[in-house]
Amino acid sequence: MNNYRLIIFGDDWDVYLTAYKDLIDDTQISYIPNFRPKGLLGQLQRIHFTPQLNHLVSIPGKSWWNPMILRHIKKEQRPCFLILDKWLRMECGIRLLPYLKKHYPEAPIVCFTQDLIDTIIDIYSRRHIDLDYIKQYTDLFISYDAIDAKKYALLYHPTVFSAIPTDFSQRKETYDLYFLGRDKGRLHTLVTICNEARKRGLRCKFVMLEIPQDQRIECEGIVYSDSLVSYRQNLEDCAASNCIIELLQQDAQSPTFRTWEAISLNKKLLTNNTNIRHSEVYDARYISVFGDEKTIDWDFISSGEAFPNEKNPYQEIIKPETLIQFIEDKLQIQIERS
Repeated sequence: MNNYRLIIFGDDWDVYLTAYKDLIDDTQISYIPNFRPKGLLGQLQRIHFTPQLNHLVSIPGKSWWNPMILRHIKKEQRPCFLILDKWLRMECGIRLLPYLKKHYPEAPIVCFTQDLIDTIIDIYSRRHIDLDYIKQYTDLFISYDAIDAKKYALLYHPTVFSAIPTDFSQRKETYDLYFLGRDKGRLHTLVTICNEARKRGLRCKFVMLEIPQDQRIECEGIVYSDSLVSYRQNLEDCAASNCIIELLQQDAQSPTFRTWEAISLNKKLLTNNTNIRHSEVYDARYISVFGDEKTIDWDFISSGEAFPNEKNPYQEIIKPETLIQFIEDKLQIQIERS
């Protein structure tokens, strides 16, 4: 097998910096979180790429910046490119894929979407990403969602998650149930769960993001926030809870970061993802599946830790290393790592 240097076009969102930390910290792997240089050049590029300005008139020459993005990649290295959602949302502007194919013709190109395909909108064209266009440049096109993978003829691999620092595990539990997210049709379900939990003497912290004032339903245990919550704060709240709630988007059927947080922090998971029973991380000791509010197992929520004297055994399955092995197996290559 040939040895390749993995170049990840990642994201600077704190969720991804946490999830991919194992790979970011690996000195043999390059992680590119953004494409903006510092100083005056960065200001010029910001103007060049401003979506609002480009909606008025498409400014040519955005691909001229691509060599700067890859300036740290040495010519003698054999790269393998892994491209995440953030960069696919900019493809109409930067035209990264044809640039990579032209200048690195022997380099495998892998795309990995970690959101539903129908929700990935190009910020320049304001249209859904063009799957046929992407497929002509990629050697592997992977979706985190099994249904999306089948629907669009993609490969499937779940999202990955690095080990969380041990200081989070020392948090004192102050909540029985925790949820963080936007409405997406879930507010009424959460209000029902919250009210029932309070009747049973259970403590809730449900943080709802960006809910308009006129749509908010007051309920003790539900917190409304007009601003984003840092991912570190989210992890602290997860660590301070006995059980994390996962409510999937409509049509999604694969585990989300809520599942990985529960696994990494040795927490229990209450989820409406019925498909998780068939996944490699399912274990009734720490996962309880419900179809609607009437089928929630409240004894599961109020009981003690699932793994009181050991780590959740599924932590190894969700590590980023599994994604690297998946890519190696599909491409029949060897990727360098420390």
